Amino acid sequence: MSVRPLKVLISNDDGPPCHEESPFILPFIEHLESLGWDVKVCLPDSQKSWISKSFMIKEHVEMSYYHRETGERSYHRQAPSDIVLLSATPATCINIALHHIFKDEEFDLVIGGPNFGRNSANIYTLSSGTIGAALEAVMSQKKAIALSFAFFSRDFAKDKIQCACQMASNVIQHLYQKDMWPAHGLFNVNVPLVNELRPVRLTHFHTTSYGSLFRPLKDKMMSDSATTSDVSGEMVEQSVRSEAEGHEPGKTIFHFAPDIKSMSHPADPESNTDAWALQNRYVSVTPMVAAYQIANMDKDYELDSLHAKI
Repeated sequence: MSVRPLKVLISNDDGPPCHEESPFILPFIEHLESLGWDVKVCLPDSQKSWISKSFMIKEHVEMSYYHRETGERSYHRQAPSDIVLLSATPATCINIALHHIFKDEEFDLVIGGPNFGRNSANIYTLSSGTIGAALEAVMSQKKAIALSFAFFSRDFAKDKIQCACQMASNVIQHLYQKDMWPAHGLFNVNVPLVNELRPVRLTHFHTTSYGSLFRPLKDKMMSDSATTSDVSGEMVEQSVRSEAEGHEPGKTIFHFAPDIKSMSHPADPESNTDAWALQNRYVSVTPMVAAYQIANMDKDYELDSLHAKI
């Protein structure tokens, strides 16, 4: 049976195509188009990582266009393939795209990403703008997938990116055909950036924590003597992402600069978690719900004892 090409809307949190900050978005778009998919794109006009599902409600949103061939930005569309840019968060991009820019389109699916780096474990899933875009789609009653490409070195070779795009489209097509979406939910998919097709695993979130996310700019994320060989693949990814997000030394203000080591997953994460899957270079698929779920209710918090004090 032939597979019908999908009609998808894409946004991300890394912004328009750029080698330093957003190297995966254009190859992914072009890969889907090569499969015959109908792809519409609405991206933030600049880096918007770590912003979750935020809306900047006192800021006006300005629309512009990105020309794929020249990289030029303008306020007027120059070609049908131009990418729509908004001076907004990923969630805002999805909302405006669905209800205004592409309001007459019927999408099969909304895709957040592919993100520049992994979105695994609670520390990233709670803060990711890529996941925020997918969450916003769910709020508009759309099927959604948050997609991230996890890398383990600074080697963004074309064959690795194409392999990740192929694995991603395989997973997306499979999930769409199975049509077993979580109620009020989405799928969080992490694909390793490698040059061979890898197994796919159903996972749950690895749970961890972190300390300070900020430092004076005079401090550096890593010492000048640190090299790629000194750190794990995951720490290389975090270092590259930090540089892409504008973490420059030499200023005297506090700046967003997560401690790489404190945010790295343990050497032996629990099996069947997303961290475990990526450690083994597997594709991780995690069903999730677009809500803050209540905690376990089987504990006795002795709230009745407060009645006597009221």
